[in-house]
Amino acid sequence: MEEARAIADGTDNHDALLSINNGMGMYYLLVHNDAYTASSYYYRALEDAKAINDERRYGIVLSNLAGAYLTMNDVSGRKLAEQSHEIALKRGEPIPLYYSKYTLAHYCMLDGSLDEADALIKEVEDFHRKGGFAGEPELYLIKARIAEKRGNFKDAYKYYALAMEHFGNSDTSEVSATYLAYAGLLRHDGHIDSAIRVLEHGLGNLGDSDIKIHSPELERELVLAYRDAGDYRKALDHSLHYQSYQDSIFQLSRERALQENRIRHEVYTNERLIDEQRIEILSVRHRIALLAVVVVAVILLLGLTYYNYRRKDRLYRAIVTQNREYISREQMLMEQLEKARKPKTSGSAGLSEVKADDLMGRFTALMTEEKLFKDPSLTVGAVAERLGSNRTYLSRAVNDSTGKSFTQLVNDYRIREAIALISDMETNMPLKQICSEVGFSSISTFYSTFQSITGMTPARYRAQVREL
Repeated sequence: MEEARAIADGTDNHDALLSINNGMGMYYLLVHNDAYTASSYYYRALEDAKAINDERRYGIVLSNLAGAYLTMNDVSGRKLAEQSHEIALKRGEPIPLYYSKYTLAHYCMLDGSLDEADALIKEVEDFHRKGGFAGEPELYLIKARIAEKRGNFKDAYKYYALAMEHFGNSDTSEVSATYLAYAGLLRHDGHIDSAIRVLEHGLGNLGDSDIKIHSPELERELVLAYRDAGDYRKALDHSLHYQSYQDSIFQLSRERALQENRIRHEVYTNERLIDEQRIEILSVRHRIALLAVVVVAVILLLGLTYYNYRRKDRLYRAIVTQNREYISREQMLMEQLEKARKPKTSGSAGLSEVKADDLMGRFTALMTEEKLFKDPSLTVGAVAERLGSNRTYLSRAVNDSTGKSFTQLVNDYRIREAIALISDMETNMPLKQICSEVGFSSISTFYSTFQSITGMTPARYRAQVREL
């Protein structure tokens, strides 16, 4: 199989590699009881299945990988079993569906989801009733373990007995797993001698085959059984046997690592020949990439130039629009001022409207002529007192006349004055001084108010005016 894997690697044949890596996983799991090495091969097989987009075989390998995790009693393999079950359900193929349900039932039993395990086992029994499926010992084994988990030892003994009665042509791994679980129950229940006989029989059954799965577990259980029986000499003997199994697994891993290194060396030698041809191809690609970079840079430069042009154009338009608004507002204010200076008649307008117009006319005069807004401590109460009114009436008149609050209107006057000062290129007054000059007590408030009204900061406004 290693030679086959080397050939498949050399030809990049993922279809063959999928079968080989899956087979290697089964070999290390069943023959050497090395679930860790087996898992590494199963993971490689999954990558091969992805490479050729073979969902069916991907699900089968997932089920095998979940089985390897199961031998290590690692419940994290449940996710793998669930994925395998989902694929089998989607495809509806009986055999993968049968084994995925069986494996998932084991995980449910391990993590205590016994009701879920029972439901899955009933579905597995349905497959048996329909015919075409062997494996009654497996079925009875998991039913016995579920009963044992529930504390129903009577049913557990019954199902273990049924499992052993139906061994028939069962494979060695099923038989050894049954002996191991049954002996564990016997030892837990105090039947030490019976447990020892079952374990010795299980080891003898394995000794007649090349399958070594569960051998270390049987040896370890015998160590505990002989210890409980007080026979420490035999416990020590089986402890040494157990250690030899562990050592053999370690030695096997070393040999496999050496073999893999040899294969890697052969692959590396072949790759060197390929690399010489790749160098010339890469050189051509490099020149093409360089040309592409130059083209992209030119396009980006042109795009940036166009973007800057459009951006400046928008800013110029914003300045023109703002100046028009200020001119229009100035005309409106002057009209209001002129209107305020004329004598009022009750005419068709109501008395309150006349008063409001008069109040706003005098307010406008204070702002435009006396520039009262330059006082940073200016309040609606102070202005109302200057106008011989009250703050509530003044606030309402401002809002009704302009649609703005007193503070907003005062800030409009301040920003209007700031724009005039910023636009004066001869004086070139610093922005901080302008802030203080127009009545803002905080430079941050000045900046934020200016930007909210004009759409740009004072500094940018000054720069644009200079460019214009």
